[in-house]
Amino acid sequence: MRGRLLAIPLAAAALVAAGCGGEETTGLDGASRSNGRELFVPTCGSCHTLAEAGTAGTVGPNLDEALGYPCKQGFAEDTIYSVVLGQIDLAQGTMPADLVTGQDAVDVAAYVASVAGKDIEGCEPSGGGGGGTTTAAATTETSG
Repeated sequence: MRGRLLAIPLAAAALVAAGCGGEETTGLDGASRSNGRELFVPTCGSCHTLAEAGTAGTVGPNLDEALGYPCKQGFAEDTIYSVVLGQIDLAQGTMPADLVTGQDAVDVAAYVASVAGKDIEGCEPSGGGGGGTTTAAATTETSG
């Protein structure tokens, strides 16, 4: 009997951890980057600098600097997207929780991952996930 009682909370915890019952989201492939930009500017831009969005916040990290260098190092857009989405979900420090949730969070993370750091030499944010590698090849072809 005791084993059955223990199984119920464990099963419930597994369902919660698996995301059952939550809002369905598209993930990176189905995200609306235009919606992400529309949400980012008024919701995130007062704290974060992001050149493409025209924001210059100074409370949170400068996203061009924070995410541009990983891009230059060759991290794929989907990796940067996962980091951004994780930070939105964690909302630590001065960042308020639940600024954007569900599909809106997916859209904002996809937008940021596609544009952050685009002015950093060697970074091509939406260049097929190659980061610096893709840009370096393009540079070599145009230079030679």
